Amino acid sequence: MIENLICIKEKDLLQWAWGESNILVSMPFLDYALVDLTHQLVFALSEPKPLSTVLTIFNAQGEKLFWSAPPEGAFFCYLTFNLSKEVVVVCSYTEKQNGWLDWFFYWDRKRNALSQLGPAY
Repeated sequence: MIENLICIKEKDLLQWAWGESNILVSMPFLDYALVDLTHQLVFALSEPKPLSTVLTIFNAQGEKLFWSAPPEGAFFCYLTFNLSKEVVVVCSYTEKQNGWLDWFFYWDRKRNALSQLGPAY
């Protein structure tokens, strides 16, 4: 189980414990990270300009599983949990999409892509 996630922003490092191992991952321009305990994944946002422009997902062993820029016309705002306790990312658009600026996205593992979940309000 992933435990004790630490974001060391000034050194661009993510650190966590997994079993007996101490995992250390270099993450240039690290902004924020969150653990998805349901799937044993670490989600990290990086390269804030001023909002984050890169989402990276790691497995418990520190291997990069997925990397993505935000959807066109949007920025990553923050990570949070859905009702199923899975990590989702909130993207903010510069112009409203179907009446909303902010949308929840999740990582669709089958398609290996970000998928829109619904408006974030």
